[in-house]
Amino acid sequence: MKDYIQYLQDVLGLQSVMLPKSDQEPLGTQFYGPQGPFQPTEFQHYELVFLNILTQAKESLFLPEVQDLFGKMKTAMKLKNIQVLELDCTVDDRSLLPSELAKLCEGKVVVVFSSFPKDLGEFIFKGPGHWIETYSPSYLLEDAGAKKVVWNDLQKVMKELGL
Repeated sequence: MKDYIQYLQDVLGLQSVMLPKSDQEPLGTQFYGPQGPFQPTEFQHYELVFLNILTQAKESLFLPEVQDLFGKMKTAMKLKNIQVLELDCTVDDRSLLPSELAKLCEGKVVVVFSSFPKDLGEFIFKGPGHWIETYSPSYLLEDAGAKKVVWNDLQKVMKELGL
């Protein structure tokens, strides 16, 4: 995590980064966009939310090598005229993730990226939307064999959104 924070500060030039006040303090569930902590000014509805669970610094959607692959994935999905939100997040308890996200925004479909997906490729009703968990783009950089699994999951999302 500290490598990721150092990268954000040194390479991306961010001033405020996601460190807790002390190394002993738990992070809880926190959401981050490309500019740092995600703090919307008003509650919004998105048709599609990409939520990337961070377990290591190299997993961020906003790192150049990951961003490149993720961009290709979105292009293949043909996401032209829909509201999309992309976030990294840290979680202590995955079961709280839907309620924590619901405090900030609402998504018709939420794609959860993880290196260790729990319910791989299954749509689950959580709150007002459908959630599906699959492998993260950073995981695909290490295991290209999982790309077919992810593409099948993204096709389910496209069908759900009518794309």
